[in-house]
Amino acid sequence: MKRESTEKRLERIHTAITNLVAHRDVNAISIYDVAKEASIAASTVYHHYPNIEALIYGLMEGIFADFTHVLDEAIKPEEIRHWSDINRMIEQGFVDYYRGNPLVQRILLGQHTYTSIRHADAQNDLLLAEHVEAIYRRYFVLPELPNDVNIFAIALQVADKVYSMNYRENGDIPPEMAREAKILTEAYLGTYLPRNLPRIKADPTLN
Repeated sequence: MKRESTEKRLERIHTAITNLVAHRDVNAISIYDVAKEASIAASTVYHHYPNIEALIYGLMEGIFADFTHVLDEAIKPEEIRHWSDINRMIEQGFVDYYRGNPLVQRILLGQHTYTSIRHADAQNDLLLAEHVEAIYRRYFVLPELPNDVNIFAIALQVADKVYSMNYRENGDIPPEMAREAKILTEAYLGTYLPRNLPRIKADPTLN
């Protein structure tokens, strides 16, 4: 019998934890549950991950890569008239992504005790914020921004707090709360970004 490759085993483990998290409280899942769901020995799962926290942490790289993709896909250049349009598009993109990914909802918006995952999420917000700022600078001339904080990272975190609060209460992000997150982030960014920002002139050689 052909031995299963490490890549295939990891794929089965990741699929198993994804299926379990979609239907159960993250804190109630054990390595043995994952092994049973994946139809492999618990020792095999332990060989790759010492505990559930490490296993879920291992999924974060793919999730964070998705976030960057969400940012790029959310932006519709032809619909940008004001800098707030970028904020609206980004937040709507994240709401749509959360709604379509139960695993991500439970890990990043739900309640759990895994500090390494929360730390990784906060660190990724800083990286995402750089990407967000680059998007704004692609279309607008930004004023001088604070050096001691990243306003775009804070805006991302503010929105996530709203999503998290409502997900824990309702198991979803209601449309009205998605709207409120956009209002809050726009109001915060508006303390640093003037109402009317100069547009970046399009390069005629690119047409």
